[in-house]
Amino acid sequence: MVRSPNLQPNQVAFRVPPSCNKFDIHSYLTNIYGVNVQEVRTMNYATVHKKARNGRMEVSQPAYKKAIVTIDEAFTWPAEPEWCALEREQFKLGSKGAGRKMKGWRFRAPEEERTRMKEISEELHARMEAEQGRKK
Repeated sequence: MVRSPNLQPNQVAFRVPPSCNKFDIHSYLTNIYGVNVQEVRTMNYATVHKKARNGRMEVSQPAYKKAIVTIDEAFTWPAEPEWCALEREQFKLGSKGAGRKMKGWRFRAPEEERTRMKEISEELHARMEAEQGRKK
């Protein structure tokens, strides 16, 4: 699924393989998810090639197809899980630390930032262990 701000409330955008056609997308959504689909529009996007410094052509983005699906009822995005916010905060703090490390060993994170990073990693670790316990 692709977040598109310019769509109507009853439309959803998907990024699908180029081999899928409108009928495949329609039947997949109705049979698997039980959604009543009114219309399917597709757009093909070509492969983006960029030239490297050594003169060779590199593929920076492969070809894909975008499908805009109109459904009966208004679509609402599900709530973001709390672990996403934890991972985002962990990444932000980690990139700050990496920036400090690039400047030299004397630049150390403040105490509250170090304790927050430790709390976040412990929460994520506890969540992963709880999920592993549920799977067994």
